[in-house]
Order: sequence, then structure tokens, then C-alpha cells
Amino acid sequence: MKSNSKILKSSLKKLVDRFGREDFVSAILNNSSNEDIADITMDNITDNHYLRKAKIDDVKITQAKKTIKESGFYDPIIVRSFQNKHEVVIGRVKYLAAKELKINTIPVVVLQLSDEESLLFMLKEISDRKTMNIYELALICSHLKKDFNYKNKDLADYLNQSSSQISNLLQLLSLPQEVLIEISMNRLSYGHAKAICRLPKDQVLEAVKKIQDEHLSVRQTEALARDLKPDDGNKKKEEVKNIDVIEDNLKTIDKKETSNNLTLTIRFKDEKAKKEALKKLGRLLKKDRVSIE
Repeated sequence: MKSNSKILKSSLKKLVDRFGREDFVSAILNNSSNEDIADITMDNITDNHYLRKAKIDDVKITQAKKTIKESGFYDPIIVRSFQNKHEVVIGRVKYLAAKELKINTIPVVVLQLSDEESLLFMLKEISDRKTMNIYELALICSHLKKDFNYKNKDLADYLNQSSSQISNLLQLLSLPQEVLIEISMNRLSYGHAKAICRLPKDQVLEAVKKIQDEHLSVRQTEALARDLKPDDGNKKKEEVKNIDVIEDNLKTIDKKETSNNLTLTIRFKDEKAKKEALKKLGRLLKKDRVSIE
């Protein structure tokens, strides 16, 4: 086993390489000496700015408060230097519990991590939990993609998942914020959320209410989503029908359907007919590829 100082000063990549098949967070804490742990006032610690949107399940906070009251801090939390303060990297539940208990100081281990390293560190720790906060996971993956140009495949390799699993995870972020809070608070499961995330916002909210009121299973929720989701095929047929209404003003109209798109090439009799038709096409022009001559 390497010395404590080398563990704490080594790069994140080396930590992941070394403890990738273990819980490297626990390894760092277990190998931290008293000199590595500092008591820092709560005023000098901030919640993680990447994860603030992700609320914590009340049950977890209550359990953490109970443990702190009875036994104190069994393990320090892990923080990093950030904007003249210390930002929580690992241990949000204990930090928020301590905040509610109005504790003045808490024990921490300070690591020098960049933004990218911090995100990777949190991603590994959250994915290793038995009960992960899926909203936290999605936020971290999103920031790694947007801020550091990670691809879905990079994240999939890091988490030992498929690229499609990463895509499904990121798709959750399209849900309304109030629904994401329900996921974060463990009042809506990942399976339920995945089933409804492609629905329009009003239908998502309607579905969530039904899921919670009627205690629907994931399979029942998938069936509900299929019932609520518009039939794209029928929708395209209806759009073509709407165009047929203005065909009297057209010279020719050619329609070509593929598996994913509807392409229309329209030739108008004259400029006046063109202007009149364009008014009626409206929303269709925004949704489908239309070339006009």
C-alpha cells in the first residue's frame, strides 16, 4: 500500500486506475491520517454547485441527522478548494444534515481537484452507490459533455455501461424541473421517468400524477405513455391532408415519405398563390423539410 500522502496527492486517473474495482473513496478515507483531516466551519463550506438542483431524499437526511446525533461523524466528508471556500465533493447528505442540525464545524479531507476531476470523482462515487441519485448522475454527465467535450461513449466506458444507457440518462434532463425533483427525492423511479420523458410537458405532469395516485408499475407506466404519445404516422397523414386543402392554388405538389421524414416539393401557380399558401402552411414548414419553387 502506498503512503497516505501519495494517495492524497496522486492524480484522479491514478486513483481510478488503482481503485476502479473497489470503492476508492473509502480507500482514500481509510488511508487518511489525522493530519489529513481538518475541522472546518460550516460557513466556509458550500454545497456542490454542479448538484445544487438535485434535492436529497428527506429519509436520507433524517437518517444522517440521527447518526450524527448519536455517533458524530464516522467519516469526514471530502471537499475541494473552490472560490475561496471549500466545496462538497463527496458527502452531500452528511453536509446537508449537519446544516439542518446547525453544527458549527465538521471534519473534512481537502483534495486539490479541478472541475473536470471533481466531476469524474463524483460520477464514480455516485455510480458505485447501492441507491444512487439518478438526477445527480445525469447532471454530472451533462456537465462533462457540455464543459469538457465528453462523448456518450466516453461516459459509457467510464461507467461500464452502453452508450444508449447514457443517452437515456441524459434524456431525463428534458423533463420539467418539478418532475426531476420528484426523481431526486426518490418519489419517482428512474424506470417510471424513462417511460414518460419523451411526452409533452403537460402530458408528463399528467402521467406523474397518475403514477403516484394509482401506484402504477413501470410496465403500466410504459403502457400509459404509449396511450398518451401522439401517433407520428397519423400526424404526418393529417399534415398532408392539411396541405391538400390548398392544392387548388398549386401547380404541382410532390410528396415523398421516408421512415423518419416527410419531404414536400411545392410549385405554385404564381406569387400571389405562393403567399396565400405559405400563410396556411405555418407550423408545417417548421417541422418538415419543404423546398419551394
